[in-house]
Amino acid sequence: MPLPIQAFFVPLLFLFFFFSSSIATAAIVEHVFQVKNVVVKPLCKEQMIPTVNGSLPGPTINVREGDTLVVHVINNSTHGVFQLKSSWMDGANMISQCPIQPRNNFTYRFDITGQEGTLLWHAHVVNLRATLHGALIIRPRSGRPYPFPKPYKEVPLVFEQWWDTDIELLNSRPAPISDAYLINGLAGDSYPCSKNSNAHSLRMFKLRVVQGKTYLLRIINAALNTHLFFKIASHNVTVVSVDAVYTTPYVSDVMILTPGQTVDALLTADQPSGMYYMEISPYTSANSLVPVPPSTPIRGLIVYEDAKSTASPSNSLMPSGMNAISTAHRFSSNITSLVGGPYWTPVPDHVDEKMFVTMGLGLKPCPPGTKCIGPFGQRYAGSLNNRTFVIPGTISLQEAYFYNISGVYTDDFPDQPPMKFDYANFGVRTNFEYKLMFPERKTSVKTLKYNSTVEIVVQNTGIITPESHPMHLHGFNFYVLGYGFGNYDPIRDADKLNLVNPQMHNTVGVPPGGWVVLRFKANNPGAWMFHCHMDAHLPYGIVMVFIVQNGPSPETSMQPPPSNLPQCTRDPTIYESLATSISSSLSSSSLPLLRQLPSNMFSRHGVFQLKSPWMDGANMITQCPIQPRNNFTYRFDITGQEGTLLWHAHVVNLRATLHGALIIRPRSGRPYPFPKPYKEVPLIFEQWWDVNIELLNLQPAPICDAYLINGLAGDSYPCSKNRMFKLKVVQGKTYLLRIINAALNTHLFFKIADHNVTVVSVDAAYTTPYVSDVMILTPGQTVDALLTADQPIGMYYMSISPYISANSLAPVPPGHDIRSLIVYEGAKSTASPSMSLLPSGTNAIPTAHRFSSNITSLVGGPYWTPVPEHVDEKMFVTMGLGLDPCPPETTCNGPLGQHIAGSFNNRTFVMPETISLQEAYFYNISGVYTDDFPDQPPMKFDYANFSVRTESDYEMMFPERKTSTKTLKFNSTVEIIVQNTGIISPESHPMHLHGFNFYVLGYGFGNYDPILHARNLNLVNPQMHNTVGVPPGGWVVLRFIANNPGTWMFHCHMDAHLPYGIIMVFIVENGPTPETSLQPPPSNLPQCTHDPTIYESPTTNVDLSS
Repeated sequence: MPLPIQAFFVPLLFLFFFFSSSIATAAIVEHVFQVKNVVVKPLCKEQMIPTVNGSLPGPTINVREGDTLVVHVINNSTHGVFQLKSSWMDGANMISQCPIQPRNNFTYRFDITGQEGTLLWHAHVVNLRATLHGALIIRPRSGRPYPFPKPYKEVPLVFEQWWDTDIELLNSRPAPISDAYLINGLAGDSYPCSKNSNAHSLRMFKLRVVQGKTYLLRIINAALNTHLFFKIASHNVTVVSVDAVYTTPYVSDVMILTPGQTVDALLTADQPSGMYYMEISPYTSANSLVPVPPSTPIRGLIVYEDAKSTASPSNSLMPSGMNAISTAHRFSSNITSLVGGPYWTPVPDHVDEKMFVTMGLGLKPCPPGTKCIGPFGQRYAGSLNNRTFVIPGTISLQEAYFYNISGVYTDDFPDQPPMKFDYANFGVRTNFEYKLMFPERKTSVKTLKYNSTVEIVVQNTGIITPESHPMHLHGFNFYVLGYGFGNYDPIRDADKLNLVNPQMHNTVGVPPGGWVVLRFKANNPGAWMFHCHMDAHLPYGIVMVFIVQNGPSPETSMQPPPSNLPQCTRDPTIYESLATSISSSLSSSSLPLLRQLPSNMFSRHGVFQLKSPWMDGANMITQCPIQPRNNFTYRFDITGQEGTLLWHAHVVNLRATLHGALIIRPRSGRPYPFPKPYKEVPLIFEQWWDVNIELLNLQPAPICDAYLINGLAGDSYPCSKNRMFKLKVVQGKTYLLRIINAALNTHLFFKIADHNVTVVSVDAAYTTPYVSDVMILTPGQTVDALLTADQPIGMYYMSISPYISANSLAPVPPGHDIRSLIVYEGAKSTASPSMSLLPSGTNAIPTAHRFSSNITSLVGGPYWTPVPEHVDEKMFVTMGLGLDPCPPETTCNGPLGQHIAGSFNNRTFVMPETISLQEAYFYNISGVYTDDFPDQPPMKFDYANFSVRTESDYEMMFPERKTSTKTLKFNSTVEIIVQNTGIISPESHPMHLHGFNFYVLGYGFGNYDPILHARNLNLVNPQMHNTVGVPPGGWVVLRFIANNPGTWMFHCHMDAHLPYGIIMVFIVENGPTPETSLQPPPSNLPQCTHDPTIYESPTTNVDLSS
């Protein structure tokens, strides 16, 4: 049973930090950024998040203009630094570099020149920016003053979004609505669990000021997806810098910051002594198609010296509704640059490259068999001139450019959209306009000559919704020559552009249904992203890349990459020479499309673990997660089992790549209960997703892109033709195939062309030899089978294919077969392999049932025991999918517009959050679980043929959410009838029990009949398993002896169904002796809570329900 490795979240991350440079002198400022998980509690519950050096926001970097900044990132991006001559330090994922691999590090080094002010450093991977970010403050060189009066103090204010959920879930498309906003990591008094009820629960940022003094507020919007208004009650501020560029002083009572934008503003404490709220609120510019953030103002406090603590703080009215757009536009369009100030340069008059770029959201076709939540039932996609940018998958774009590797990108990003249309007021009136909604997917770039001047008109479109998009350019600042609404007019609007003192930014909010005109000088060689800085829009593809060519001298040319730049490919020839020319297109065999699967953690599926339940590794059931940089040793005895099992991670999605075979052979000197094979061969079947593995947290999990056999996809996929597992056999010899289905969510058929196999073991329990030409394995199940090479010399495909038992509500996996080869000794390499026909369609369910129901145990074989006749506990458990109410203001993609939930006797299991369930049981801690899991469903109904006819039927679809368990006496015999329901879809569910094998007394379809079906149960030689596939719309009858004290999960082994809650837990009480009792936990068992009293004594009685 599997190892809990939530701790693996950080080491498995591929992190990038996006920093920058220039030529400079002065000090070297050095930082070490260690990415690690910490527990925080901005709202009502503790939550583990990835951080830099354990803080939220992350550490502030203080440098002076002219310094050299060195950041050692130990397994992140700065935002807006120029990075002259250091494009390799940009940190943009798969654009300027490949990911930093787990357990590795990379040092970013660059000079800070030509910039003063405040910038943002942050991670450049979807969702990680939510917690991996901080302030980069660039002060003037020593001895140089600010171009404004010196402030009394400087105060960073970092605005953040907060989700009260696992940070990985932010990969959802569209990203879920945040639960709160934070100011310097604190939520303030607008939220129930962060109010200032007493001194110890004070969770509001307070800025204490002295009357008459002036403070420099260094304000950063680090929110992932939301523009934010900022206002201080009864006070004006004077803006002096935006995006680390000095501005003409601009007095305002409110400001708008797009995601990633920074503002430096002077605040003078010039009001009567008292307390004043400083507030942020979201700017919502999109229409109702887009989820709306919470409108609750988020507050910090300005507290004057000598202010009375009992005084009520002054409030301010934040912009909202139609007033919000005009307020945002007024602030943005009134900023101008400080002519003659530090690093000011005039606008270049001559323009070499003119571009008109339409920008916004479009659509991507919904895959067949999938329900998509975008307009017209499609998926969302980004669109820049009707192109959706596809991030390279095999090598970074900048390396492909530097090393002249073809097939990674095309140099054809268009200067204009494919056609003119009413951009701001788009409507679908013809088929052509409908097609315009679907941009072309392509990795295309625009090449610029060194030192050329580029002008871009960015036109916001209303194809989906004309919301404001914050467009950010890496490596440069740009002049913002003008803003406007509607369609840009090249004659009328061009006359109004500001060519005298335009603002300079690295990020600009394009008005909803409007436009901006930008101009910049391409004086920084390398590959530079131009993209929407709303994090949810990066994976949609609102991205393009400029490649700036080398200048005429070494000083104006791109330097070679650092020797330790992270690499994506293991092909050494790519990195041998600057003149390398290798094709990395999909037809190439040198760059793997499907990456090698790691298997570097140990945990196990099906091991009995007698007297060692603390070693079970079930996340939050038997232990808390292993914390980052920590370790834990699992130790247990293997007794009473022989055969093949699966070890794997026990955290959603990580099992996809963290798994392997656990082979238990007989003790030395003992034979197998079948003829000794010539060789033993493990065959591991896997699912593969050609995306970031974190995306598998989506509910439901996305359809996989491929299946693998021993890590290889075979010749059914374009880029893996020559990467197929081959088993070389000798004619007449017999081989023991140790077959494991390690797929996350799919039952798999397995068949070898023209060969039968003899099944001798399932789930490490010997079986009566059973001859078959096909087998079915549920996720997590194992089969040992003898293959005799008894066919003519040649080559024979062995194939796997998915078993699809659910109705059309469930996503359908790819249907083509996945193949490997049996190659006989002496076979000609030119021979065509023999093929086999795998079950499909209506034939699939009876084939799966025939195989599963025909397995019987090997009576009298090793470790066989007869079925216990007396039953102490009888349970009838309905099992399947139900619904969970969709939160207000949220779009949910389940049936009836709700969330999907698991259902066990109309209960959805809720995972404990503060301590593992087994620790709560052992230490007698109340409030973690209830001991009331029911033996029957709350009411009888037509389980297999459910339909909603009454209000009661509708309510039955919504199971109760509860952490409930069933307590069993030691050595009691338990019989469970598991009845599959058709409430949502009667698909086959692989039910897995930790800590035990169970007898499978019978299978059937329809509703279980306690009289008719009980007569036909097999009580003589039933199969023994730890995992069983419950037939779709059918039932199984299980029986086991509860002889293993501890807490043991019984759950669906489809990984996507774990977070849904198709889980219950058995607590087996102690037996009469120390040998039959639950032992104390290991001293180094990972802990969830920081309360030491919980762990002081086995008799502790602490209530965690509050």
